[in-house]
Amino acid sequence: MKIEIDPSSPVHPYQQLADRLRELIASGEITSQLPSITKLTESTLLAVGTVRRGIDILVKEGLVETVPGRGTFVIDKRPSTRGAAASGKTPARRPPGRTRAADLPPHGHVRH
Repeated sequence: MKIEIDPSSPVHPYQQLADRLRELIASGEITSQLPSITKLTESTLLAVGTVRRGIDILVKEGLVETVPGRGTFVIDKRPSTRGAAASGKTPARRPPGRTRAADLPPHGHVRH
């Protein structure tokens, strides 16, 4: 995959990279894992730090997540087909101030 970065553009190269990766994810061309940082530096001729900065933008947007030692993966944003969504019903809302056991931290620890 060749990602073109326009050196004469007023848009920073890391932003161009983030924009292009976002487009590839939206179009379905990238569905699970982004190319490695090494591959992106080779294909874009950008520095490692510039590539990381572009990926960090997508991480902050919640579009991808980075797993150290494994790579960067697209976060699946599709709605779940199980439960209330599948039945067409909206889930019941709890009244404010009420806590379920599942919402409590383990071993009785209190979050502050």
